Amino acid sequence: MSGEVSAALFTAAAYGALLVACAVPLSGYLVNVMEGRQARARRIIGPVERGAFRLLRVNPDDSMGWRRYLVCVVAFTGVSIAGLFLLLVAQGALPANPEGFGGLPADTALNMAVSFATNTDWQAVAGESHLSYLSQAAGLAVQNFLSPAVGIAVAFALMRGLWSAGDGRLGNFFADVIRVILCVLLPLSLVLSIALASQGVPQTFQGYETVQLLEPVAVDEAGNVVAADDPAAVEEVTEAVVPLGPQASQVAIKQLGTNGGGFNGANSASALENPTPLANLLECLAILLLPFTLILSFGRMVADRRQGRALLACVLILLAIGTAVLVGAEFRATPQLSQDGAVYTGSLSQAAGNMEGKECRIGTAGSAIWTAFTTAAANGSTNASLEGLTPLGTLVPLVFMGLGEVVGGGAGTGLAALVGFAVLTVFIASLMVGRTPEYLGKKIGPTEMRAAVVMVTAPALVILLAAAGLCLAPAGAVPAGEGGPAGFTEVLYAAVSAGANNGSALAGLDADAPLVNIVLAGAMAAGRLIPVACALALAGSLARREPVAAGPGSLSTASPLFVFLLLMIIVLVGALTLLPALALGPVAEQLGALA
Repeated sequence: MSGEVSAALFTAAAYGALLVACAVPLSGYLVNVMEGRQARARRIIGPVERGAFRLLRVNPDDSMGWRRYLVCVVAFTGVSIAGLFLLLVAQGALPANPEGFGGLPADTALNMAVSFATNTDWQAVAGESHLSYLSQAAGLAVQNFLSPAVGIAVAFALMRGLWSAGDGRLGNFFADVIRVILCVLLPLSLVLSIALASQGVPQTFQGYETVQLLEPVAVDEAGNVVAADDPAAVEEVTEAVVPLGPQASQVAIKQLGTNGGGFNGANSASALENPTPLANLLECLAILLLPFTLILSFGRMVADRRQGRALLACVLILLAIGTAVLVGAEFRATPQLSQDGAVYTGSLSQAAGNMEGKECRIGTAGSAIWTAFTTAAANGSTNASLEGLTPLGTLVPLVFMGLGEVVGGGAGTGLAALVGFAVLTVFIASLMVGRTPEYLGKKIGPTEMRAAVVMVTAPALVILLAAAGLCLAPAGAVPAGEGGPAGFTEVLYAAVSAGANNGSALAGLDADAPLVNIVLAGAMAAGRLIPVACALALAGSLARREPVAAGPGSLSTASPLFVFLLLMIIVLVGALTLLPALALGPVAEQLGALA
């Protein structure tokens, strides 16, 4: 399998190179947009931006302190949750519902409303069988723009706090959100939507279509699909319903905004959302485009591009290691799947490795790379069933998410988490050698450390509390597909995905159980708002500090040594918080597979 693994890793490296090549110029444009500077696109969008400011009575020069900025973030998120909840509950009585879907139950609607407003996009129900076109387009797709815009706004508030000269001002929240949506998300989504539509992704408001199957199938008494001539067949099926709708526009922003979710229950494994190799490439690149762009924007904002390159190097190293482990695990499969080599698992000329839960047209390599990217980026969209991953393959997404959005992470929130770890690293490294802790010319004191520590540890605490709540629930309240380590992994994955605002899931867990909906809704809200509050508190504290000139004893935060120290701190914090839980789940599964 060495040839197949090498080819897959070369593909992943090429994806990474393309991402960096696209992120470099986009980072310059993003900084110009957010700082109100001239850019070519703003000559066209500028009048629309100014009109939006006047319509919403927003003064972009009215810069906010961190407390006011945080109140705006929380209030905006709360209004988004309430509006989407009401839409989902009442969709049965609203227009643009050609399939006549009824309103969602309150617990399901609450879970989904919190999910999409917090940029998690965990979906307890399949979109094509439960949601109207109005709910998809005016509800989910709108939140797919708003929630990443809030994250990017918070990231720029943090960058301004690091760069400001002691005035304590972080910019205007509403101006930041408007600029992100109008000048960044909408243009990128328009381009990607057109590209996806050209590949065959539907973009229409026509009703679902019923088509004749080329070859009839049947179902048995348990509802499983079997061959038409199977003796266990009880009903022959000759037709299928093809869900249409405005899919291309929603798929574009779900990938670009690190949202995830999906118009279809099969997500990006569906041929409707991801029909061709080119579509798969574009969507996979879109997942990490903005996280990489924001990291490079950080270097531009603090007037030292080496800082952005150092943080990006840390992210790329973690991503490369995780992708290599995941690709190797999926191509190697398990002794049970290959029957110790007795079963042929493929080669370069056909689908190879562990093909359980994977589309033949995408293959093991495409599925493994996508899984690494989507869980690194807090995106959550999938082009394969994660339930079919090997135990070691499942461990990689859990680690990526459990580290707290530092391997790319969500739009904006990933950069904030990375800066929090950088502050923690500076503090520890400086004290080890007797230096005064300072980061980018700002002294790091007790206030900054409290904010940074809570920011980097809160996601893990939220995850563990949610997992404990689900595991201690009464029997039957959390229906998992299996028992033992596999069942625990299903529950743990749900808690990690919710607390890390990712949204991907293992199929064995009944995600629409009332207790699961409520516990995960709380985890998603806490996993989003606590780190955001800490990031803004850190930004506000740093913004009030006067910058000091770097001296001969100052710790360089753009050197290979600092990148190594940052990696060690990230790994140590992750190991201390999640290793015991991982040992009970995927690690135990892997050891059992080798027994």
